[in-house]
Amino acid sequence: MILACKHCDSLVRVSALGEHQRAVCPCCNNEIVSYQANQQQWLIAFSLTSLLFLFSSLYPSFVSFSQHGLVQDISLWNAFSLLADKYSTVLAGIFMFSTFLIPMFICFLVLLTNSHYWQDLNPHNARYVARLLNKTKTLNLADIFLVAVLVSVFKLMSLAEIGFGLGFWSYILFVVCFIETLSLINETELWERQQILFQPALLHDGKSAKAQELKQCLTCSQLTRETHCPRCYTKTHFRKPNSEQRAIAWMITATVFLIPANILPIMNTINLGSDTPATIFSGVVVMWQSGSYPIAILIFLASICIPIIKAGALFYLIIQSRKCTHPKRASTIYRWLEIMGKWSMIDVFVVIILVSLVQLGTVLSVEPQIGIVFFTIMVLCQIVAVNSFDPRILWDEFHNHE
Repeated sequence: MILACKHCDSLVRVSALGEHQRAVCPCCNNEIVSYQANQQQWLIAFSLTSLLFLFSSLYPSFVSFSQHGLVQDISLWNAFSLLADKYSTVLAGIFMFSTFLIPMFICFLVLLTNSHYWQDLNPHNARYVARLLNKTKTLNLADIFLVAVLVSVFKLMSLAEIGFGLGFWSYILFVVCFIETLSLINETELWERQQILFQPALLHDGKSAKAQELKQCLTCSQLTRETHCPRCYTKTHFRKPNSEQRAIAWMITATVFLIPANILPIMNTINLGSDTPATIFSGVVVMWQSGSYPIAILIFLASICIPIIKAGALFYLIIQSRKCTHPKRASTIYRWLEIMGKWSMIDVFVVIILVSLVQLGTVLSVEPQIGIVFFTIMVLCQIVAVNSFDPRILWDEFHNHE
């Protein structure tokens, strides 16, 4: 079987893989396909277990917060309701989608694609299901939310007593099972069970697909010279249309929102009737001065450094795409951009958790401010910008001289 690398467009001949083996592109080191014995059974088991722990974490107590005899106990469902009713429906929507709805939706899609109904779907409907699964996978923020919970606890430990309820432990088990579910998803194997792979004539592995006038379907990985994929009927292109222009537009938009996100306060703390607004940077300073050095460094890197580095790195890749002299290094940078993009959401979740948990009236309360909305939009725009960029264009100049 010959497959095209989604990062450099090189054709790679893949032989039968053994258990826990994976095929890696020899040009850019991107993983092409992996194999796990009894993959369907493991996926179904972990998906069902993830759903069980996810639903069991909604209503029981998640975290409790007590100070001066006043106790605030919150569940995930109460946090959704509190944000929507008293503060921001935007934050409430982001919170619910990222921590509950999207993971639940992914688990249901995994169960569908690993059931007998998947083989009965016609290619048109299978295409939409596969696209949804591929897009929603990139929006998984459940693990980021769990890290944000721990950061919030460190912030509050000096102010009050913190307790963890059944909902918290259930959510930890859900995240573990859900991450394992995502790691087991194999798009190549998924489509092999839906429609057999068509091998076009005159395939020479080691060369690029474009050099042989082959287009890779981004939905099912089928190689074809036709305008539409013969496997799932998706419209095919040699490269993502207007990839650079869309990436630039989204990243410029993110950069514009980055300015108010760092200048305006993201939350306001009311302590004994006194208001203390806090920006991202002032929050880092307070954590550093209180001696919470690891947390201060984590927030500084995730909320201040990563957005700036992402913007600079993506603009660098766009410039390099004109005539990339080191495509392997550029591909490595792109993979790091994909990995670290969602970590900037830590600060958003920290604010959401503090607002939901710290509600003791004038004694001690936390309220969200407009800065966190700008910051959330900025992070989402950066994620879209990176996903809009086609890394294969970094290798076009290299392949032209083969």
